[in-house]
Amino acid sequence: MASSDTTPEGKRPLRILAVVEWYPPAYKAGGPIRSVHNLMQMLRAQTDHHLEVVCGDRDFGSASPLEGIEPDVPHMREGIQVTYRSSVTHAWWLEKLRGTPDNPAPDVVYLNSLFSVPFALHPLRAARTLGIRVVLAPRGMLGAGALAIKPVKKKVFMTAARLLGLFRGVRWHASTEVEAQDVRRGFPNAEIHCASNVPIPFSQCLPLCLGETLNWLALGRVHPIKNLHFALEALQDVDLKGKHLRVELVGPAEDEVYLQHLLSLSKPGLDIVHVGAVPPHELGEVWRRSHALLMPTTHENFGHAVVEAWAHGRPVLLSDQTPWRGLSEAGLGWDVPLEKTLWVGRMQEALHWSTETWQAMSEACVAKHRSLVEDDNLVHANVQLFSE
Repeated sequence: MASSDTTPEGKRPLRILAVVEWYPPAYKAGGPIRSVHNLMQMLRAQTDHHLEVVCGDRDFGSASPLEGIEPDVPHMREGIQVTYRSSVTHAWWLEKLRGTPDNPAPDVVYLNSLFSVPFALHPLRAARTLGIRVVLAPRGMLGAGALAIKPVKKKVFMTAARLLGLFRGVRWHASTEVEAQDVRRGFPNAEIHCASNVPIPFSQCLPLCLGETLNWLALGRVHPIKNLHFALEALQDVDLKGKHLRVELVGPAEDEVYLQHLLSLSKPGLDIVHVGAVPPHELGEVWRRSHALLMPTTHENFGHAVVEAWAHGRPVLLSDQTPWRGLSEAGLGWDVPLEKTLWVGRMQEALHWSTETWQAMSEACVAKHRSLVEDDNLVHANVQLFSE
């Protein structure tokens, strides 16, 4: 049984077990890792809850275990107990969730995937068997863009899940109202709690070095769903007018053919380079040499890269398929429909923004990030996510 100690408000601290396929020091899966990590750190700072994480022992796309961790042995990481598992089965989850005198059963299991068998479906079944509450964050997997990948397989799964009541009794964590609508579309009777993802807690307005060369950063998986080809193909019609533009693709490439197509779009005055995945502690230097974030995505549930760009004083060049809107008016970049002529025009303008324009946008970006970090409603919504 969980501890009977109570908080000053008279409520017993909860035992929360977060389940996620990847967790630091893993970093190649991008946003989902940052979402869970930032939430756990916020809960550690704001509550007395006992927090634990169970995750896989490999990084995204890696065949070998993470360096510096011992699989299957609990570690204390930034004040949170983390167990990196080499494998997990339904039987293992049943045993884990029953608890022991030294590590009692959790009050809440927090899942961060919809389709993962070992890190979503197995623990979900085990938790329901044992009567443990479940909170599930689909992490954008119910968005139209995500469902369009392997659509037949996902449609069969969704139909079976509804017929079998697989997610009955689950509380869904939607990070935006758009995602809440996605959940309702898939599961009309779902209990949904809206709480925005927790941003990185620090900001550093890096100086902008403006010259003849501009650097635009595309941060994240190099995958067709990120729609990088759209922006890079549109750049073919942009008159650089003597400017030199370098577009850095920073993230793991999952499709070598797709990557080579992107790199082939380089032309005189436009260099497109693939840097590969960069560990978080080295991203500061990437932001330092970048002037803007380029994200022509077809769907983004939150966009941690957007918030990190603002934290470093960098505007963002987005599609209108993210939660972030009204950016031009706020001096934070743009959010433009995925129409080639619109993007050609906007990119043409951005290449010739003045130093004063860049500096004003940089300051507005840092202010925006600060307002997100200091948003008491965001903290409250995330704490309430786990309340009974």
